[in-house]
Amino acid sequence: MVMKRLPMYLLPILLVVGCGGGKKSESSSNTTEQKAQQTATVEQTQATAQSEQVSEFGVGPIQEPLNLPETIDEALAKKGQELFDKKGCTACHELDKKKVGPPLRGVTDQRPPEWIMNMIMNPDEMILKDPVAQKLLEEYGVPMTNQNVSKDEARAILEFLRKAAKEKKN
Repeated sequence: MVMKRLPMYLLPILLVVGCGGGKKSESSSNTTEQKAQQTATVEQTQATAQSEQVSEFGVGPIQEPLNLPETIDEALAKKGQELFDKKGCTACHELDKKKVGPPLRGVTDQRPPEWIMNMIMNPDEMILKDPVAQKLLEEYGVPMTNQNVSKDEARAILEFLRKAAKEKKN
């Protein structure tokens, strides 16, 4: 039995009744298979419940709105571009074309700034728990490398991406 979604209130019933409807199986291999199915169903249910709890900001230290100014901080954007190059982001990303990862010009129009910073700082957990990050992994086939970017560095890279988005619009 494969389930896409299981309401949380059914989980205890599933665990008690099991896949065999409460009947004892005749062979131990059937019991092992039933336990494996139950475990897989429970894990899938937990993963679904966990992904439902992920905020629009993703998973990571940024869970409050950033309230960014309308104007670009040129010095911060320059620092962000330097970090983008230094941290090796250019190995996987370009601004205007698909590479190993998605093109990044305009990402600030597609995703909340908090989500972008969480993805920069916390890609491992984002890929495990955030549905948008999971879809990106599915599309590109390669997980984003964790570069151990600090909050201040991520904010600078975000400012660089904000500047790049505004440049294309002009």
